[in-house]
Amino acid sequence: MAATDKKDYYAILGVKKTATADEVRKAFRKLARKYHPDVNPGDKKSEERFKELSEANDVLSDPKKRKIYDQLGFYSDNIDPKTAEAYANGGARAGGPFGGFGQGGRHVDFDFRDFDFGAAQQQGGRGTNFRDIFSGIFGGGVASEPANVAGSDAEYTVQVPFWDSIRGGEMKINIQRPSAMGRMTPEPFTFRIKPGTRDGQRIRLAGRGNPGIRGGPPGDLYLIVRIAEHPVFHRDADDISITLPILPWEAALGAKVEVPTIDGRTILRIPPGTQTGQKLRMREKGVPSATRPGVTGDQIVEIRIVVPEIPNVEAKELWHKLEKMHPEDPRRELWSKV
Repeated sequence: MAATDKKDYYAILGVKKTATADEVRKAFRKLARKYHPDVNPGDKKSEERFKELSEANDVLSDPKKRKIYDQLGFYSDNIDPKTAEAYANGGARAGGPFGGFGQGGRHVDFDFRDFDFGAAQQQGGRGTNFRDIFSGIFGGGVASEPANVAGSDAEYTVQVPFWDSIRGGEMKINIQRPSAMGRMTPEPFTFRIKPGTRDGQRIRLAGRGNPGIRGGPPGDLYLIVRIAEHPVFHRDADDISITLPILPWEAALGAKVEVPTIDGRTILRIPPGTQTGQKLRMREKGVPSATRPGVTGDQIVEIRIVVPEIPNVEAKELWHKLEKMHPEDPRRELWSKV
């Protein structure tokens, strides 16, 4: 960022100047999810907003960059931290545009009206520049190169197919990255999914985050897993739950019925007198845990009693016989509580 491009990074992220690094990261993640190009394809305003958020987060989440920004009101990769601190302490303001600190912290005012810049250029050859000139004046403070800066970490939400989250697999995705021209371009990634991967789990890809500055190492990429829904199975951590429809006589008399599991069909015993909404547990019929070797979750079966259609007069008479055999009112207790 150029020194003239002064932006209020705190306002961009909606945080106070006293915000902690964790508060800065949370604010960025919340806004990034809203304005990410993947969420707003083709929306130029959202793309520009996302760039601003990324720029603000890159500076405010880095302690060294943030210190320079707080001191000067802007940030540039070409600013040396020591020079920025001297500037912030009054060096530039005290001596005018060419005032500063000499060696040993002594304040010096410089007058360049009679300085022959052309001679300095001829004497030093092509390698001489203003950085070399000011280096002699400031005792190396300006000429010294800033240390390499590591790249920041990046996050990306990825939807993992249901069966891949259970059995494992390999996925290929494209992550939108800002190019050197400022445009968002897709970058392909391939990563492995471990069997038993849970919803919300973070997969770390070392060195695949945002690039470093001046040769600094890149950050890490964290993939936030979101598991796709399945029409029959619902996953809760390592447990699997399903809703099982049964007939009235199966519920009343008890029965053995086939039940789907993630490993195929199996037999479940329905106890006599089972009610709608009752839950039956099938031990170790869930997902093998990715974090606890040798441990497998359970399958929870929620019962739903389904009343069949009455196909003929004979069936209707049978229901009437049942009605006469059971004159009790199942709603009696309900009315007593009203």
